[in-house]
Amino acid sequence: SALLRGSTRDISSNGMFIEAADTLWIGAGFMARLNVDPPVKVECSVKRVEPGLGMGVSMAVAESDQQKYYQDLLVSLAGNPTSTAL
Repeated sequence: SALLRGSTRDISSNGMFIEAADTLWIGAGFMARLNVDPPVKVECSVKRVEPGLGMGVSMAVAESDQQKYYQDLLVSLAGNPTSTAL
């Protein structure tokens, strides 16, 4: 178990790119917490690694009661192309 930090880019309903110096390997699964209000936990699986840049992951909201918060986040980001911290 380890704690990795990164920033999201290109986030969508089923995936995102995580900008991070330290990446995992393709196929690795992990739980991430999006630092938004309220925080949203997502289950991720690494699909692509770009050394030195980050990794592309598929993801699903971990808890069904947080699905609305995640959808609200996507709507709020639709007009704001900035990153969200993990």
